[in-house]
Amino acid sequence: MTRKERVRAAIEHREPDTVPIAEWIIDYEPASLVLGRPTFLRGKARLAHALWAGRRDEVVASVKRDLVELVRRLDLDMVCADLTYPRGLTWEPPEQVDHETWRDRHGNVFRYSELTRDLMLMQAGERGYEPERPARDEWQEQAPAERAWKPDPSELEVIEHVLGELGGTHFTFTGMGRAGLPIFTALWVERDLLRLADEDPDVLAAERLESAEWSAARMPFFARLGFDAILGGEDYGFNSGPFMSPETFRRVHFPGLRRICEAAHQNGLFYICHSCGNLRPILPLMIEAGIDVYQAIQPIEDIAGLKRDFGQDVCLWGGVSNHDLVRAGPDEIRRQVKHAVESCAAGGGFILGSSHSITVQTPLENIMAMLEAAGRHPRPAPEPVPA
Repeated sequence: MTRKERVRAAIEHREPDTVPIAEWIIDYEPASLVLGRPTFLRGKARLAHALWAGRRDEVVASVKRDLVELVRRLDLDMVCADLTYPRGLTWEPPEQVDHETWRDRHGNVFRYSELTRDLMLMQAGERGYEPERPARDEWQEQAPAERAWKPDPSELEVIEHVLGELGGTHFTFTGMGRAGLPIFTALWVERDLLRLADEDPDVLAAERLESAEWSAARMPFFARLGFDAILGGEDYGFNSGPFMSPETFRRVHFPGLRRICEAAHQNGLFYICHSCGNLRPILPLMIEAGIDVYQAIQPIEDIAGLKRDFGQDVCLWGGVSNHDLVRAGPDEIRRQVKHAVESCAAGGGFILGSSHSITVQTPLENIMAMLEAAGRHPRPAPEPVPA
């Protein structure tokens, strides 16, 4: 089997020649260890500072080169390629307030997290921190059968390179969204929970359905490029459980999620649903909506139990705790790989990977232990260097 055929077999619940292994995201620190050089892949705060300094072309060149090499060095079966930063935009640098805080002219306040290497939005300003782009309608073309859509050609630099290098052999997917400054925030959680509690659920459902229609309008473009799948979703819960009851999920989120899944399938694409949290109570509804792959499976969800109860209906992607990839040793990582493969591989419907992504502070030896325990032959650079 080719890598593409291996993943397709797993998603279609046909047992492949070997368990597929993949990562959606690998942060720049572990990526740099594998590559033996610094990279802007998932570059977090250092990437934001590079864009503020006008180094867009350097960033894009790094991502193009390093993403392909990283997938090959780690012997992975899947690769995610997204739209990149367009030429011609200027990211205005904010003012540095102290050693860990910045403020832009619109009042947005960012703070650096040493733990995650992120810049975090701590206070929202009077307007957003992204530079203005052409209005959405300027990217639409009139067509008789669909709302056609296309990005600026410079936004396709990474996608075109990755598909040209790996599209014929590897399973490829994309998130479709435009590249923005890598600023993390949790401010939306309180806002959305208050809206769930205070507003008419039908109003919220209509908003999500409208957003789903916009995503559906983009899919024909990405299907024509040659992608195998779309990755989407949002965080639906905490480790303790979903943000909402199954009844509220069906009313608010289900219609939009079903529309996105339908659009993906109509365009010959699989739909990978990324969502953090312990989602077992609403997973049957996510499956009913039409998701093909469930990614970001928290350890608390028990992937073996999910395989037993839902494995005939959805492909599970995970099995190794990303927390333990950072904190535990290689023996524990090998144990988790063995458990996941023995519990989930039979009959297909399983892709091995971390429980979310390979994050900063992950030791190279743990990455190697995970891949080698799965029967892969990773080839990190001879002299790994820190980011």
